[in-house]
Amino acid sequence: MARVSPPGPEHEQLTRWARSQGVKINGVGPAKISGSGLGIVAQRRIEAGEELVNVPASALLTVNSIPRRFRALHEGITVHGLLASFLAFSGSKKSYCDPWAATWPSLTEFKESMPLLWSGKLSQMLDPDGKSGATHGYHEASPFILPPAIGGRWQHMPSLLRVSEDVGLLNQQARKFGADWNIVSRIFPDKVWEDYAYYWLIVNTRSFYFELPDATNTPQADRMVMCPFVDYFNHNDHGCDVTFDQGGYTVISDRAYDVGQELQTSYGSHSNDVLLCEYGFILQSNLYDYVPLDDLIGEHMMSSKDTENLEAAGYLGNYTLSSEGVCFRTQVAIRSVTLNTQDWKKFMAGTFDETELSKSQAAAVLQREVLKLYEKEAEEALQHLAKEQVHEISTRAEKREIASKIPQYATEVLLRRWKQILDLIHQAMKIHDTPYYHGLQPP
Repeated sequence: MARVSPPGPEHEQLTRWARSQGVKINGVGPAKISGSGLGIVAQRRIEAGEELVNVPASALLTVNSIPRRFRALHEGITVHGLLASFLAFSGSKKSYCDPWAATWPSLTEFKESMPLLWSGKLSQMLDPDGKSGATHGYHEASPFILPPAIGGRWQHMPSLLRVSEDVGLLNQQARKFGADWNIVSRIFPDKVWEDYAYYWLIVNTRSFYFELPDATNTPQADRMVMCPFVDYFNHNDHGCDVTFDQGGYTVISDRAYDVGQELQTSYGSHSNDVLLCEYGFILQSNLYDYVPLDDLIGEHMMSSKDTENLEAAGYLGNYTLSSEGVCFRTQVAIRSVTLNTQDWKKFMAGTFDETELSKSQAAAVLQREVLKLYEKEAEEALQHLAKEQVHEISTRAEKREIASKIPQYATEVLLRRWKQILDLIHQAMKIHDTPYYHGLQPP
């Protein structure tokens, strides 16, 4: 069991404040947990099925908590952006939740943990006055080797693979922030983007899905509220049950817990790339982890006819690699290259009696055209990051310069993530190997 210690007076104050807002807390409380930071632990023996926390709707921070006059200033903004603007710039109007805000991570902590603030992504999007509209994309000299799912580019294979920045998680997130800041900066022209970014990330990392009665026209992804005390629970791919209705939020224990054990919830079926980009951490073991392969399965290995056939059959894109190997969609795409059209259609239908030779041909294409390329990307990323980790800097000025670009946590977490990706690749190489593969040339 992890070592547990008291959370500090601000967290005790938050617990008292939450109860004053009608939050019911039963047998659990915040604590510092070695290896996990803050979290929720059992303060007594907890049995399965116990109601641990109940947060009434009146205690939630929603768009309806924001004065109408303030809301009216923000026409066209997302709920996410509006909540962030309220927390950042409404002054005394939000003072009632000060005890809650005192427990939130600092901007310094976000600069360590959140990819949005690591790589100068926002400064590349914004002009010198902090206004949105500058060119998107990374500088070539960026010191970060982000996984392609996050960064939207392949660092070591630019001649072979297109940069897919339009779909990279970090690019999508940066554009969302930029659109919100574009509205907010016109309302508060004397404010700086970094102050807003802090609260935008607070909302991003601590909000919950919720359906307000009058929010039927709100996009699904923007139906969010902030929920005091429940935001203490750390994430795992399984954990306590969290439910909501118009009355508020309830957390119920999924199993029995002894005193001092951490209780967790699930934020959703997210890959580690999503968790890193959206929340600033990864899991050591993640049931739902995967990496996309779409960039590796494209024009460099398929004809236009193959692409047309895949699109017509509903199998174009959304190719993934997980601990179980490549997905069926990926296998269909590979066999569009190795099989004739008739046999390929039988394979999709599950009626193709595949020979060892056809399996080996598919394995040859998958290994050499997809997995080996990804393996090279991962190995070179790890080499680069390992050098960053052990690099000795001779002067204090150089230390300050490098520290401003490369947070220590960023290097550590990216090393762990790339090792996970490399493990997935090597596992897939074993799963999709055949006795006849070795020495076989791709068709």
